[in-house]
Amino acid sequence: MDFQKSVCPLLRNPNQYDPDTIDLLNDSKQRDYWLNCLDQMIKKFIPKASVLNPEDVRATEKAEKSYQSFHMLIEQLREDPYLLHPLSVRTLLEFNEDNLRDNNFKDAWSHQKQKESNLAFKQFRSRLDYVDSVEPFNDKWLEIIKGVLAGNVFDWGSKTVSDILEKSPDFGLNEAMDTIQPRPWFKDDFDLFVRKLQDCPYEKLELLKLNTKVILVANSLPALNDVTYRELKSYLIEASRQCNVFKNAINENKLLCYENGQRGPCLDLASLPEELCNIMLTTDCVILEGMGRAVQTNFYATFVVDCLKLAVLKNEWLAKSLGASQFFVICDFQIAT
Repeated sequence: MDFQKSVCPLLRNPNQYDPDTIDLLNDSKQRDYWLNCLDQMIKKFIPKASVLNPEDVRATEKAEKSYQSFHMLIEQLREDPYLLHPLSVRTLLEFNEDNLRDNNFKDAWSHQKQKESNLAFKQFRSRLDYVDSVEPFNDKWLEIIKGVLAGNVFDWGSKTVSDILEKSPDFGLNEAMDTIQPRPWFKDDFDLFVRKLQDCPYEKLELLKLNTKVILVANSLPALNDVTYRELKSYLIEASRQCNVFKNAINENKLLCYENGQRGPCLDLASLPEELCNIMLTTDCVILEGMGRAVQTNFYATFVVDCLKLAVLKNEWLAKSLGASQFFVICDFQIAT
């Protein structure tokens, strides 16, 4: 993953941009919680490793070795929080992913991702047909947004969610929708967003049926069960087989796919590939989806174009620190001024 790091050209104040929402260096309570939380999360991977990587006879051994390296860093950070700079949830998760790769886990969650994706595509056509049938416009878009939020629930990096998924193997989209907070949401700008869609349709937002241009962005390297750039490209091919809207958009270059240069589940907008930054100059709205990309990072980021941030708060401590509760919803729409 060699590329020249570039800063997102759509940031309103790029010189003041800090991707990390939580200050782990100066807030000892936050630091103690997240060091413990992440240490437990990484340790929990050890018994999963052989199941997730059935072809690797050394998976458990490698996972144990990876955890010991991570645990050693955690113990050192308890004594000296300046050891990792910057000290944040983002950099700790990046360290973990790098550590897994150093121990020859090229994509530790590949087997699980393939399983989940196969199940999702079995329901894909029926889901599209259902969304197409929903009227009026507001209700249709509420169903779309709820679907995005429900998809955000499937996060193996969340202890609460991983416990649910392990106990309920048939847990699917409908069950995820029942899990999240009903409206009104904790941060609920949905009505404002839909009014903007109706009054001033975007030219480049991911709204294919409104004849707009779509730019989908995914991680360059594997991180937990997040979809990577290469996987996203293959999923778009499968989607185009099931839906002519996708097929036509791809053929007409209205549905594009780019990598974001990230190696962890968070998002540093000051460390993007130049190619992505160049195409971003043509956009008029940004959508940040997921707790890692829209809450753990970029929660306070502002842009020179409109921005929609969507996430489900799957961590109780994080939710409470924002004045919310677990599984509350962030639907934060910021109109550029």
